[in-house]
Amino acid sequence: MVLGMAQELELTLVFIVVGLSLLLIYLYITTIEKVLEKVGFTKGEASSILFLTLFFGWITIPMFPYPGTEWWVGISLGGGIIPIVICSILLKSKRVSLAEGFIGLVIVATVTYFVTRPEEGVGIVAEVPWAFMPAIAAGLYSVSAFWLDIRRAAPLAYFSGVTGTLVGADVFHLQEILSYPPPAESTFPLLSIGGANIFDMVYISGIVAVLVGVLIFWYDRQRRKLGFERFIADWRAGAEGLPYAKEPTPSKTLRPDRRGRL
Repeated sequence: MVLGMAQELELTLVFIVVGLSLLLIYLYITTIEKVLEKVGFTKGEASSILFLTLFFGWITIPMFPYPGTEWWVGISLGGGIIPIVICSILLKSKRVSLAEGFIGLVIVATVTYFVTRPEEGVGIVAEVPWAFMPAIAAGLYSVSAFWLDIRRAAPLAYFSGVTGTLVGADVFHLQEILSYPPPAESTFPLLSIGGANIFDMVYISGIVAVLVGVLIFWYDRQRRKLGFERFIADWRAGAEGLPYAKEPTPSKTLRPDRRGRL
């Protein structure tokens, strides 16, 4: 009896964990679509990009053998190529200028380089919460560049987050990670850039950077709104202490003062 209850409880916990995990993944995927719309794509374009990423994004395309090693360097379709194509579209459509994008790339790449490290058998890793620092840096930079216009800040945040993380983590640490020997059982050792698809640091940084910018704009809007309402409330409260506000309704009769003036 006790054993049966324990098994039922364990099974219930498994269902709860699986259910919560699926819910979080669903919320993350819908967030990606909303972020792509904020960047400037239509709903149909955002859905198409998300479809391609989810169903074809796990494909890694080999690019070149790394000299002096057995390693091949490749790039993931979903975690590398698609974000780079999106960044190229943002540049071509002038949603991000070359100068602003380059500054964002340098800032985020510098932050990324110092919060990431190569780990043998794993790849480029970063400890939580430091893993979110590149995205936060991209979001803050974009907001500082376009404080009053989220439509211009969002594309810059995405571009800075993706390209900065790609350069700071995968490019700057490339020689270090390839200095490790490949796994003995691997017949074709392949280092995949963006290999974790939508869960790769490159992909996540672009998404979170836009969310940081949106959150800052939302907070500023609420602060301004509440500040104005508080000003009105204080003004009304102060008006009650003024001589003309002591009697809210005017007197029906006019009484002359001692000097005979009304």
